[in-house]
Amino acid sequence: MSERKLRGTIIGAGFFAGFQAEGWQRIPGVEIVAVADPRIERAREFASRFSIPRVYAEAEALLQGEQPDFVDIVTRPDSHLPLVELAASHRVQIICQKPMAPTWKECVAMVEHCQRADVRLLIHENWRWQPWYREVKKLIDGEVFGRIFHFGFCLRNGDGRGEELYTVQPYFREMPRLLIYETLVHSGRRSGLGRIGLLRFGQNQNAEH
Repeated sequence: MSERKLRGTIIGAGFFAGFQAEGWQRIPGVEIVAVADPRIERAREFASRFSIPRVYAEAEALLQGEQPDFVDIVTRPDSHLPLVELAASHRVQIICQKPMAPTWKECVAMVEHCQRADVRLLIHENWRWQPWYREVKKLIDGEVFGRIFHFGFCLRNGDGRGEELYTVQPYFREMPRLLIYETLVHSGRRSGLGRIGLLRFGQNQNAEH
């Protein structure tokens, strides 16, 4: 007799949810049975793309209707606390996308909700598991480098852009010599002021945080 597959669900059908769905499809012991997103047409398109049988507009309806083994929350950080609280109230194991929450207080609340409900809360912090980081960690632990005073790492992995790259930073569309600066879109968004602010400061423009 074959073992029962774990029944998983996904909350959020945006860009990064696709990476999660692809990952779950590679695991023989898991099946994603439903997806929820307030934008129901987006949820339907997502379900069609990844052969997910059912769609919901609300997370509550998904959890009540499916009673899954786990839920993968792939939504905006400011939605994580209420969604984790909701899933924990249904005694569902939880995977939550990074960043965990906007504030330390919310992070603590998420952990406490799951402790009271006796469910697991896993934060999808994937970078530490990338093979190049694991190799560097192994070299450091093996004292191959000796005493380390400074370490820097930079890569261009090509993800996170979506279909409309320049809507992320519409300022660039009217910027002189766009070709020179276009590669800084993603790193600038990550760093707040970052390089975008630096470029605007260099053009004698106010850089707002």
